[in-house]
Amino acid sequence: FINVSITTLEKRFGLRSSEAGVISVGYDIAFCILTMFVTYFGSRSHRPRIISVGAFLLGVGGLIFSLPHFTTGLYSFEEGFASKWILMLNRTKNIYNPILGVNTLCNGEDHGDGCASGASYLSNYVYVFIFAQLINGVGCTPLYTLGLAVIEDSVPKESASLYLGIGNAASIFGPVLGYGLGGVVLSFWVDFDQIDTSNVNLTPSDPRWVGAWWLGTMISMACAFLLVIPFAGFPAQFKGTKHLFKGTAQFRRMKNAEVDKTTGGEVAKEENFAKSYKDFPKALMMLAKNKTYVFVTLADCSEAILISGFTTFLPKIIESEFQQSAGTAALVAGVISIPGGMLGHVLAGLIIKCFNLKTANILKFNIVCCLCVCALSPSLLMYCRNRPVAGITIPYNNTNDLGGIMSTCNANCSCQEEFYIPVCGTDGINYFSACAAGCNEHIENGTDSYYNNCSCISTPSNNGWQASSGHCVTNDCNSLGAFLGVFCVCVMFTFMSSTPSLFYFSLSNRVLPQRIRTFGLGVQWLFIRALGSIPGPIMFGTVIDLTCILWQKRICDGSKGSCWIYNS
Repeated sequence: FINVSITTLEKRFGLRSSEAGVISVGYDIAFCILTMFVTYFGSRSHRPRIISVGAFLLGVGGLIFSLPHFTTGLYSFEEGFASKWILMLNRTKNIYNPILGVNTLCNGEDHGDGCASGASYLSNYVYVFIFAQLINGVGCTPLYTLGLAVIEDSVPKESASLYLGIGNAASIFGPVLGYGLGGVVLSFWVDFDQIDTSNVNLTPSDPRWVGAWWLGTMISMACAFLLVIPFAGFPAQFKGTKHLFKGTAQFRRMKNAEVDKTTGGEVAKEENFAKSYKDFPKALMMLAKNKTYVFVTLADCSEAILISGFTTFLPKIIESEFQQSAGTAALVAGVISIPGGMLGHVLAGLIIKCFNLKTANILKFNIVCCLCVCALSPSLLMYCRNRPVAGITIPYNNTNDLGGIMSTCNANCSCQEEFYIPVCGTDGINYFSACAAGCNEHIENGTDSYYNNCSCISTPSNNGWQASSGHCVTNDCNSLGAFLGVFCVCVMFTFMSSTPSLFYFSLSNRVLPQRIRTFGLGVQWLFIRALGSIPGPIMFGTVIDLTCILWQKRICDGSKGSCWIYNS
């Protein structure tokens, strides 16, 4: 839900992609800090109850993440002459409206002083989102470490890969369900719970549209709270029955590890080993000496950079590269993630189980999958060409003006750059606003807006107007379908090769002593988060910011907000 809402949060709170990336990694930072301690001491505690506490904290994190919606008042947007309803509503509720004073046309009327209190304070809510994500990370740490350990301890060695594959497929189904439902909730107006949305004359494809980003995290919060009691009801260990089920203790005895002698396997067999914090350094040293474990962990770190970056920004990439609305981009991201991610998890587990792959063959299998991902990666070179936006992606007519919305044709206009209110000229070119097109006349026709006497548009008027509200409709962007098909297969191979828990547990039965397996998983997650999941979204967000060619410029203080237009 949070990754789907990234572009919406940027728009609503004036954030940059790099800041949105920091929000995403708040979860991983908390996970990274706690994972070693949770797995080291939690493996000898009542694991389901610890998972139950984590579910409760996850619900609290969802609640905190949603709070800014209820504390910021109504979202205001510039709608020109048709915005009086929201101006009156905000004044009635004594809420500051940041767009007062915006001139929609070249000769637009000044509605008053819009800088009385400043609107840039909204960007400070980034700290609330980060704090909520830290709580989410604390809540999820037991689930993805102790939870997987409970599954692995409760099934036969030869079936562990299949069960873990199913478990990980379920953990993928949750996020992709979030993509799909996230696209649905973003189709609702952000303040639908407070106002009559029939008065909002915007569509989800409008750059000013802000969907109900908070609704998804509220749903997530409710689901997390519902899981608290069921998780707490599981026993510390499954006792089993005489004939049908062997139970946790018996499965553990049946699993013989292929332990590397240099890892201190004999020491790990001591009865009291790993029951005291004094054995913590010894356990770490055992892991560091296990070369297979170390290189597998580093491989997972490198792939975690890509996976975390894509899961955070894939909807944004689809939205920007293929000119889709935020809701449609989220739905599309879910469509390619559901079959790709789930098939990747289950197929990897089935292959390992059916062919009874040994350690070396599991490694070779993963190398083959990685090579398939490399072969399919050129699909990322597909995109739709930039929309023709005057002054930004193409010059104004008969000029070489490029690099800003101002030109000689609108030099006498005082145009704002805080609100992207696109208009389509009869010349087939998009303009940042009617003001940027140099229009001096506004024509209302029902819910549609038209403009005339536009000094930057050289073509004659069409039915009495030279520009209409919204983007120009083009049919030259046909690469989205091909991209989705290839990228779906790429996602499948990615998860077949880099499912950290599935891949790790298949090896942990063979290369680590029993007493430090859960701890080894925790250390591996620590490095995957610290070297992969945490820097990944920040790196992706920074690179995406570098491609921005038009930043939001706040009216009041001239500060830079979120990005309006990227270079495809």
